Amino acid sequence: MNNNFDKIDKQTLDAARRGDTNAVLKNLNESDRKKIEEVLADQDKLKQILNSDTAKNLMKFLGGKHNG
Repeated sequence: MNNNFDKIDKQTLDAARRGDTNAVLKNLNESDRKKIEEVLADQDKLKQILNSDTAKNLMKFLGGKHNG
């Protein structure tokens, strides 16, 4: 799989695998954190993103299951 996930530090990946969103968000810069918070607040954007191929690949990478 060709992706940029290998650029994410181990601590952030471990937090994502545990579902610790606060730990993931605190490792982001302010600009990225604000973007994510905006998306999380917009249900339509969130659904669109979660159904994207990138999100599905990320879920596979993190070991989750996505039935979309």
